[in-house]
Amino acid sequence: MKKWIVILLCLITLGSCRHLKRWFGNEPERIAQIGKDILYKKDVEGLLQGMLSPDDSINLVNHYIDIWAIDNLLLKKAEHELSKEEKDVEQELADYRKSLLVFRYQKKYVEERIDTLIKPEEILTYYNENREFFLLEDPLFKARFIKMRLHSPYLPMIRNIYRSNTLEDLTQLERLCESSAEIYTDYTGKWLSALELAQDLPDGTNAGQQALRSDGYIDIRDSLYTYLVSVTAFIPTGDPAPLEHIEASIRQIILSKRKQNLLKDLDREVLKEGWNKQMIKIYKKDED
Repeated sequence: MKKWIVILLCLITLGSCRHLKRWFGNEPERIAQIGKDILYKKDVEGLLQGMLSPDDSINLVNHYIDIWAIDNLLLKKAEHELSKEEKDVEQELADYRKSLLVFRYQKKYVEERIDTLIKPEEILTYYNENREFFLLEDPLFKARFIKMRLHSPYLPMIRNIYRSNTLEDLTQLERLCESSAEIYTDYTGKWLSALELAQDLPDGTNAGQQALRSDGYIDIRDSLYTYLVSVTAFIPTGDPAPLEHIEASIRQIILSKRKQNLLKDLDREVLKEGWNKQMIKIYKKDED
């Protein structure tokens, strides 16, 4: 009898070993381990997309392993060093869960109800009623920018007409710049700040001050190029920004106000529902 029990136990053990072997054989490939915490290859595979070289991939994985190890080691330190009271985070987790769920519901509520269509007249009305909030801290320009080689044979001709606004001169200027200029950019369709204008000019150039008027211009050079700027429109510091320059910002402001109003509506709705369904109980202190 004992002999058969021993044989049965061996068969059970052998079957279990084979089962465990199959289970471990299907385990994802490991990359690193700290105690019972394991980092698997599948956890970092997404990081390697777009990597151009094996060295880049290796460096990225090593960096990720360091971050993963630091997080886990710090957690073990915290578990060991902190007192029982300091490790009690149940209230913080409950508060975080509550805040997260409320935020997600508010987001869903707003997304299902908000009207994202904003009419041009609504933007214009908001702009006219709030001009004092859109005063410029820096001037704005509209301009034409030309960069040419110093010894270009066309430079004298371009310099002679680049400040003109007649249709004939502008047509000739565009034709000459297209064939001979290193860069020709027509900024007359958008507003530029002085900083944006300076990006097209040589480093250290302070010539932007020359253009701080509606008929301003810039004519400077470095060792290789001449830089010509003709200002066609100008708004000084302290004036309201033009509507076309801040229209996108106003659109976001209006959307934000709509979201705030919807959240206020939600607050009123849930409070009203709470009272109507007698979900709210107020305990008053007994009067003496």
